[in-house]
This record gives sequence, C-alpha cells and structure tokens, in this order.
Amino acid sequence: MKLIIYYLLLLVLIALTGGYILSRPMDTMTMPAMLSVSAVLIVYVVALSLVGETKNGDERDILHRNLSNRYALVAGTVVFSLALIYQMFITHQLDWWLLAGLIAINLTKIISLIYLNYRR
Repeated sequence: MKLIIYYLLLLVLIALTGGYILSRPMDTMTMPAMLSVSAVLIVYVVALSLVGETKNGDERDILHRNLSNRYALVAGTVVFSLALIYQMFITHQLDWWLLAGLIAINLTKIISLIYLNYRR
C-alpha cells in the first residue's frame, strides 16, 4: 500500500509541475519560478530513481521490476526518437540534448548487458 501511495504522489507531483510549466509562457517566467521548477524536477528525478529499489520478495516481484524497466526504456527511446524526427523534418533544427539522451539510453543498456553477461 505504501508503494502505491508513493507512485501516486510522484504522479501528482509531475502533473502539478507540468501544469505549472504549461500555464506560463517560458519566456516570461521569472528566475525564482525557474529555480523552483528546477528544484521540483530534481526532487522528482531523485524520487523516481528510488522507485523499485525495494527488497525483492520473490521471482514475481523481480519480473515486474524488470518488465517496468524494459517498458520505461522503450518509452524513453520512442519519445527521444520521435522528438528527433520531428525536429529534423518539421523545424529543420536539431537539439543536441535529444540526441545525447537517446545515445545515453542505448549506450547504458548495451554496456550493462555486456557487463552482466561477463560478470558470471
């Protein structure tokens, strides 16, 4: 039950932050507002990185965590790829942070698979 409340609080936090960001134009946002949004996003990333880092009870819990990590990887890769395609073909500009994020996701997966394969 505590884990579900934790997940729901994270969803509420990102929904409120996203709503706040979307309600204000970025070019008119003041410095304190930008700093507070950045602080909330940093807290969100730290809290989200702790999701699923509990003691695993059995094989089913391990399977659920592995599946959720796989779905998150696929979703992140799809979002980064679609954003890159949109920028290349619609705006004709390329944001290098999107490309760096896509490379970081895939490079981390490849390196961790190689490490875990030869760790035995």
